[in-house]
Amino acid sequence: MKRWIASVAAAMLIAACPSALDIDRTYAAAPLKLIVDGESALTPLHPFLDQGIVYIPVRVLTEFYPARLQWDNRQKLLTIGDESSSTMIKPGSQLVLYYGSSTALEGKAILRNGRMYIPASALNLVSGADFRFDQDKNTVSIISGSVSTTVRKPSEALAVAENHPEVKIYAALKDKTRYKGFVLEVKGQKHQYGWETARDLSHPPELYYADVNQDGQPEAVVILTLGTGTGIVEQEIHVIKPQTWKELDVPEAWEAAGQLVTSSITANGKDMLVSLKLGGTLPAQVELRLPDRADDPNIGGSAGIGTVTYYKVENNRLTAEVNVTTGFLESIGSLELVYKTAKSGTALEPESVTFMAFDEYPATVKKQAAND
Repeated sequence: MKRWIASVAAAMLIAACPSALDIDRTYAAAPLKLIVDGESALTPLHPFLDQGIVYIPVRVLTEFYPARLQWDNRQKLLTIGDESSSTMIKPGSQLVLYYGSSTALEGKAILRNGRMYIPASALNLVSGADFRFDQDKNTVSIISGSVSTTVRKPSEALAVAENHPEVKIYAALKDKTRYKGFVLEVKGQKHQYGWETARDLSHPPELYYADVNQDGQPEAVVILTLGTGTGIVEQEIHVIKPQTWKELDVPEAWEAAGQLVTSSITANGKDMLVSLKLGGTLPAQVELRLPDRADDPNIGGSAGIGTVTYYKVENNRLTAEVNVTTGFLESIGSLELVYKTAKSGTALEPESVTFMAFDEYPATVKKQAAND
């Protein structure tokens, strides 16, 4: 009888407690989700926690980084190679060989079901990416940022308007060298645009939220740097009405300056005399002298405008600065343009222009009356 009672009690205890298989099934029912740049990872493998350390499958590296995975079965050694270096990791080891020296990881590399897993914190060492573990959402997110070589939709905003955290801009798609389209977000609403630009981390998109057309409702102003070089900076301007997602027509700075500025360059003795006539609401006549340049064959008959362009928004006004050149990209000063609303109400146009001379080219500026 006692033996029967003990057997029944043991059976009840086993029934009350989940078996190891049951525990595995319970865990497998809700595995950690793996996200790369805001999208579900392509690999079917899942991250997991081991002794408080988040582990991710190494193969996810190939989804956002130019990694080549090579497994040496004889040495039980994994080599992660990219365009310029390689990292070697052994299962069960906490050390990796990186740039010829050994570095300790947060935890040991794990080989599970023939797949290698490394601590998620090692992502930064191997590829430069970062990760976030959200226990409430049961997700591990990889933020590849500037190292990404795949076309993805980044979940991190490229720019946020100053004093307006509800106004953001994202890349719609990206590859190794370019942003391919953008998503503008204003107060939780989003709209996509087909603008493209190089992924130049030193010149990220700029974003403003201001009433630049003076209609009582702010616009989102997006400034993209298309390219830079010696004596060259090219920017692109987009002004969006969030209420309709319509883009206002804005003439490029060099074109706008051409509407208000005429120029001539003539010989004056041994010198060259540069004359600029500025129109708009601040008309002026500008003259500056280039000493001993009368025989310079590189100087043409008029000034060049706009090889360097910068836009900005200040005090609810859109302004642009473009350089003035003579000869082969020889900058002699810059023009500052202020835009206003055109009569159509669907465009901006240049209102005024002023000349700012460089110290090495002193200029004489004669202001004129608006009706001159």
